[in-house]
Amino acid sequence: MNVTVYENGVFHTPDANGTPSSAVLVRGETIEHVGAAADCHDRAGGPHASVDLGGAHVVAGFTDGHIHTAQLALQSAEIDLSSARSLDETLALVAARVDLARSVNPQSSEWIFGGRWNNRRWADRAMPTRFQLDAVTGGIPVALHHGDLHTFWVNSAALARMGIDAGSADPIGGSYSRDASGELTGILAEAAAFAAERFFAPLTSAALDTTLGATLQSLLGHGVTSIHDIDGEDALRAFSALHEAGRLPLRVHKLMPVASLDSLIERGIRSGDGDDWLRFGAVKIFGDGSLSSHTCLLHEAYPGQPGNTGIAVTPPALLNSLVQRLADNGLSAAVHAIGDGAVTNAVTALEQVAQPAHSGSRLPNRIEHVQHSSPVDIIRLGALGVVACMQPSSCTSDIDMVNELLGGREIRSYAWRSILDAGGTLAFSSDAPVESTNPFTGIHAALTRQRANGYPQGGWQPAERLSRAEAFAAYTTGPATASGEAATKGKLAAGCLADFAVLDRDPFAVDDAALRETAVTLTVVGGEVRWAR
Repeated sequence: MNVTVYENGVFHTPDANGTPSSAVLVRGETIEHVGAAADCHDRAGGPHASVDLGGAHVVAGFTDGHIHTAQLALQSAEIDLSSARSLDETLALVAARVDLARSVNPQSSEWIFGGRWNNRRWADRAMPTRFQLDAVTGGIPVALHHGDLHTFWVNSAALARMGIDAGSADPIGGSYSRDASGELTGILAEAAAFAAERFFAPLTSAALDTTLGATLQSLLGHGVTSIHDIDGEDALRAFSALHEAGRLPLRVHKLMPVASLDSLIERGIRSGDGDDWLRFGAVKIFGDGSLSSHTCLLHEAYPGQPGNTGIAVTPPALLNSLVQRLADNGLSAAVHAIGDGAVTNAVTALEQVAQPAHSGSRLPNRIEHVQHSSPVDIIRLGALGVVACMQPSSCTSDIDMVNELLGGREIRSYAWRSILDAGGTLAFSSDAPVESTNPFTGIHAALTRQRANGYPQGGWQPAERLSRAEAFAAYTTGPATASGEAATKGKLAAGCLADFAVLDRDPFAVDDAALRETAVTLTVVGGEVRWAR
């Protein structure tokens, strides 16, 4: 068993009181003692290694509480359309990739994937169509996901490969968009998009195997030592292969899609099953869509769209029954809820299993995103003991859109201060590839409610700002609570897992702007250095 003293550091915890310690003794994967270097060496009790940290500041390793790791990894093999500021620019990028494929094989009919397009950034915000895509792709099937991951834009060849035609009925909680004449436009929204993802997963499995390792290393480079992965069976397969080979460099709490529910029950899997490196978490259920796609569920219709309150991807009655079925089978729920209508539905569903006698799960239930909520639902959420898994960087990204679409309503947006005050638990995350995986961009957003350029002055809805300790806790102890590991993760203390990040500055002393630019110099997981600058 490896024994190491990490010394000459300044070891912080989110709730640290008094003077931080200068060393930790790690035996195996666990912190045995935190204190003075001499004491740690004495307690080591025999030959051991030592690592001099040169006076650097050390914090508990960060957890990204909601990340699409497979989609993030596959970006390197896809067309990136995020830079396009018009439909023409977008189509030009797609055409270039098609030309490349044909230069290798003029007869190519292999799928082309890509994404991160966002029509709200185009001069003409109209949704694109398959006919525009057909003009530059021909018979090569192409599938392009929106930046919010809730919509696919596909061409005619892709629809044909997937067996979708004008006679295909919309799935519950989703739609195949049609024009005025009933023709499919090539836009697949919500449940239709998620079904497409399951169709694509076997086609991208080889690419995932070759890209996942580099993605995990990039996370380690940001001091992330654990993730709550939100992707599907393809990601589970890839993580399991790395784990079995002893090559999983960080810890994975694996949420599963509700499409896998029958299989999970048949296999006898319960939330919390697994080990310290790969563990099953909650089952994710989509309650609604996204604000950018006008599919998140609102109590009041979207401006200028009478009758459109968004999409209940999982209707309330079905949501209630699914949550109860999860509880009956020892599985916790993670309900995606962005709009205030969806948050109401999620809280209502989770209230029915709030008492331990009504739930066999070892882990708390969760609500993912919780972006826009009514004040009364925030109070209800706080009383439930559920975890609010939120993305602070999305708050500052979405300021203009939220002001445009939800301004003037009795809604609190990204209300992490209100949730904490109501007694709720926060777990922060990136939702990558939607936002950056760097926790310090999220911490800065949580503290200031401002973008990197200082906009808006004084912060957007500044009453919802957090303290520095609260923001750090939402990236450390909050996710540990969500995964049922609060006793062993998220803090630097004896008996906890030796997962920590070494920083280039004191994160509790520098100003907010400097904090955002903090760099990680060393990341330790399970007592071993897994990444170094």
